[in-house]
Amino acid sequence: MDVLSPLSLLADPSGPRSAAPAKYADRWRRRDLPDPILVETLYAGTAPTISVAQTSTPTTGYIKYAPAGVALTGSDVTGPFTYLGGGSLTIGSGTPDSSYVLPITRYPNSRGTLSSSQSVWSVQFGTNSQTLQMRFNYQTAGMYRLVVDGRKVADLMTAVGGTTAGNSHLMSVDFGSAAPRTVRFDFYTVPFGGIFLPPTANMWAVPKRTDRFMVLGDSLSDGSNMNTGSGAGTWAHRAARLLGSDDYWDEARGGTGYISPGTSPVYAVLGDRLALDVYANPPDRLVIWAGYNDNGGNQTTLRSAADSLYASVKSNLPSCEVYVLGCWAPTSSPATSLTNTDATIKAAAAAAGLPFVSPITGSIYNSAGTLLATHGPFITGTGKVGSTTGSGNADIYVGSDGIHPTDAGHAYLARRIVASLQELMPA
Repeated sequence: MDVLSPLSLLADPSGPRSAAPAKYADRWRRRDLPDPILVETLYAGTAPTISVAQTSTPTTGYIKYAPAGVALTGSDVTGPFTYLGGGSLTIGSGTPDSSYVLPITRYPNSRGTLSSSQSVWSVQFGTNSQTLQMRFNYQTAGMYRLVVDGRKVADLMTAVGGTTAGNSHLMSVDFGSAAPRTVRFDFYTVPFGGIFLPPTANMWAVPKRTDRFMVLGDSLSDGSNMNTGSGAGTWAHRAARLLGSDDYWDEARGGTGYISPGTSPVYAVLGDRLALDVYANPPDRLVIWAGYNDNGGNQTTLRSAADSLYASVKSNLPSCEVYVLGCWAPTSSPATSLTNTDATIKAAAAAAGLPFVSPITGSIYNSAGTLLATHGPFITGTGKVGSTTGSGNADIYVGSDGIHPTDAGHAYLARRIVASLQELMPA
């Protein structure tokens, strides 16, 4: 058994650590986090020239690097791709779906025709080519983010720009010069069919750099029509980068909660999704943020569900760093049902020995339930009422539906949540 000195306990505001999980030796530390300015800085190289055409025929002589399992013909090879944010890459059936893969690692863990339950994920590889062509099937909701050498080419997700839904397309990318690079595509609703490179170029694997970071929650993390790129454009993707994680898993589903099962195709509360969504793809760090969809329910029932969920997580993921966020409030004057829900989740987290952050008050509690700091409410003011702009930040950070964050709101929430988690990290 490891022996923790009094000094080591003082250095770790999240409270005493169990000696059992050796994994805690490489837990998040404030001093190891990346510089947030560098993380948010866009790619400074020559801006790539990007075009899209409805075709599956690449430039003459180009070699296809196909996803594993896709049938190879001619000069095709299997590409050394690293998949991030999703797993169980599954090939579709029929034409053209048998040429495309999609992950199925989110409830209901299924693969339809040119669709998947796991809509947000990424593919990464290295190449020294000046040009590449990415094969995808155009879906009207499809969006992407190109990341070169760890820097985003554009801050927000971009529409893939296809022509006819259900048809094969090629996205041609010209970097302006040949040089070794790490290339990453973040996807939202994009069936992936591989990369074409000229015969003079190479491709190699670029393994992920960090442990797996996962968020289990509702549409605050899964995205809405108030933000760009749905789940690929929420606070969680930004927070992952600010925390130095390149393998972020979006296991949130809109409408769900501790006791709310959401709507089709979900119909499952958080606890029902643990086995397939979380334990089957075990994270090293997990943020649980839900409760807004539960605020109209019975608080005793909510407490029981939260107690059960936290106990299960601690039992099945003994080495995972787990953080709990309380109930969201889109105004500075939340209804009693929201404050009661926040208090119920806080009490359950404390009973389970899990750190807790309240979006309503900005208060941060360690695993022993001790208040460490209060950063103030996430949202202030009342937002826009009709044509009148309210005071505070709600009118900027909360969308016209009065609930979900805007793009600016998600950028703000990422900073607030990361700052809160830093209070829970050792220096």
